[in-house]
Amino acid sequence: MPVATGLRLRGVGGRLTARLVPGGIDQFRGRSWAYVGGTGKPASRQEIETYEVYGRKAVLKFKGVDSAAEAARFEGLDILMPCNGLVDLPVGAYYIFELVGMRVRTRMGRDLGVVRRVIETGGAPLLVIAGTGAGRGDEAEILIPAAKTICTGIDKATGVITIDPPEGLLEL
Repeated sequence: MPVATGLRLRGVGGRLTARLVPGGIDQFRGRSWAYVGGTGKPASRQEIETYEVYGRKAVLKFKGVDSAAEAARFEGLDILMPCNGLVDLPVGAYYIFELVGMRVRTRMGRDLGVVRRVIETGGAPLLVIAGTGAGRGDEAEILIPAAKTICTGIDKATGVITIDPPEGLLEL
């Protein structure tokens, strides 16, 4: 699963920078390696020599990569971690990949569809729900804030998110 995306060169010493995936958890602390890969490209295990986190960016240097020319092969790739090696989140917090694919239902049992992606907004993330339960056609897309006051239950075992939308939210 990606923990940082879009590796880019940073200076001449072989350092790279990448945008951290939303969530605010430092997945690099205590790790000496990470996988680097991308769509259609096999992932390779890289030893981390140094790393620093600045806001929503990570700056890394891999062992044995000491110049911009050597680091260029990683441009555009993502930093990946196995799911079983991720940092445990506090109770009530979820990784985005856990939410994508879950069914969304109102507390009254109305099926709205499936979470297709999550949009970071700077505030509460938005769940992008696609499906026929919206009542607006097969291609309907609903944006639901992932606020605790709206998303009242997330059951990973059944793959269902229960929402209690304020009046008018589903009609927007």
